[in-house]
Formats: sequence, C-alpha cells, structure tokens
Amino acid sequence: MNKRIPLAGLSPELEMLALSIPGFETPEQVRKERVFRIASLSTYTGACYKALCEKLTECHPKYPCNSAACPECHRRYRLQMTREVLRLCNKTHRWRSVTLIFYQDAFTDAETPIWSPDALIARLRRWLKECGFKYMVIGGFEMDYHIDTGLWLPHFHLITFNEEEALNKLRNRMKNKPNMSVRKSVISRPMFDTGIDNPEKQISYLFKAIWWRVESYKENKPILINNKSIKPKRRTKKFRLCPKQHAHSLVMMDKQGIQTLTFMYKVRKYGDHLILK
Repeated sequence: MNKRIPLAGLSPELEMLALSIPGFETPEQVRKERVFRIASLSTYTGACYKALCEKLTECHPKYPCNSAACPECHRRYRLQMTREVLRLCNKTHRWRSVTLIFYQDAFTDAETPIWSPDALIARLRRWLKECGFKYMVIGGFEMDYHIDTGLWLPHFHLITFNEEEALNKLRNRMKNKPNMSVRKSVISRPMFDTGIDNPEKQISYLFKAIWWRVESYKENKPILINNKSIKPKRRTKKFRLCPKQHAHSLVMMDKQGIQTLTFMYKVRKYGDHLILK
C-alpha cells in the first residue's frame, strides 16, 4: 500500500461527531486496520481475495472504493448514518434499540460460498409489516462465528420506535420453535431490546459492521445469593476471526455491499441523507 495516500479526513461536523462517541475509531486507527486487512487478503491466492486486496490497496480519499470491507470508507458511511439517524430520532425516549438473532438461519463454513442474506432480509421486512410497525426501523446486518456450535449466526442490530404492540408481536415471531431449538442445553434469546440512553454510542453501534469469533465459557464459581448457590452463568467473549475466516468474511462483506448490510424499513437513503417514507 502506498504510504503517501493521505488519511481520509472528513468534514468538521463528522469529525466532531466521532469525538463525541466513546471509543470511536480515529483516521489513524482505520488506516492501520486497512493495512492489516490488505496483508490478510494478500496471503491467499484465490481470485476473490486478490481482487479485494487490490481494491483496498487502491482506495484513495479522492476516489474511495466504497467497499463494505474498507474500514476507511466504512468509517465515513457509519458517521453519516449515525448523524442522520440522530436527526430523525431527536426524541430518543420514544425509540428502542433492538437485537434480533436468527438461530434457525445459522450455517456452516462450508455453506458460506452460496449463502446470501437476501431471503432473511425479505422475511424480516415482511414480519415488520405483518406485526404492524408504522414507523422507521433501521440498523445493520452482521454475522458472528460461534466456536461451540461451529456455525455462523446472522443477526440484526436495529433502532425502532417504541411501538409496544408491534414489538410484542415481533417477539412472538422470533420465539418460534425452529428459532428456539437450534442449540441444545442452551436457552436461546432471539430478541432483546433496551432504551436509548446514550444516543451517539448506541446508534453508531448499529452500523459497525464487524464480524467476530464468539467463544462461550462458564464462570468458575457458583454465585451465592441469599445463601443459595446459583449455577455458574454461561458467558461469551468476542475475538477477531481466524485468518482464513477473516479474509473470507471480508470478501462476503464486499460482495454484499454497504447497502445490503444496512437494513431500512419505511426510510430510504438519498445521497448522504435519510428520508422517511
């Protein structure tokens, strides 16, 4: 990669927004991550890896590649989307942060070359309509690889208006039998939602587009509550994907594109702005 390529500095407005978000990546950090991804892709000989490696290498602030796998381009997109969602959700107490996990759609490494999120995205859009959501639902699609099951687990991080009846109907849909019985001896939690108490941080999280390797473990000692022994809880911890999986995940992200990895319902993107339908 040409070290003379300048950092992708953004407008003062977006850089101020980045500074207001705890832990948000700096231009220097995403440049370092871009160099790491180029090096990761360059170790594999497949045409798809070479093509993406070349795309990331040639990306320049004046002519960006706009790949979902490019951390510098995605930083710009993430800040733009955060700014626009903040503008539309100015009364945050009326909005909820929702995570939807589709256990029934989990798949193996061997299935990744042919797997596509299109059917899952269409199903979620249909469910939102059937559950009666009247306002905007927006967020991001991600996948994590779970070591204990050997499966990729697709999920959405979304923000939605606090429509209690519609949310309850959606929760019932998410608790259908196939979605609750994938993992033996583990209680599935396919949907959980929280209020918005840190708007900048929570909304920017929706569009982070980072896929992880998830490992589960149990706390070493039982917990005593009111002199009663409670079984150790199952916990999870996230790590960077293994080298081959990481490289392949970048190819998958690039193939799907930023727009596909962004879920939008009753809202559309027009240039750098969001417009409610």
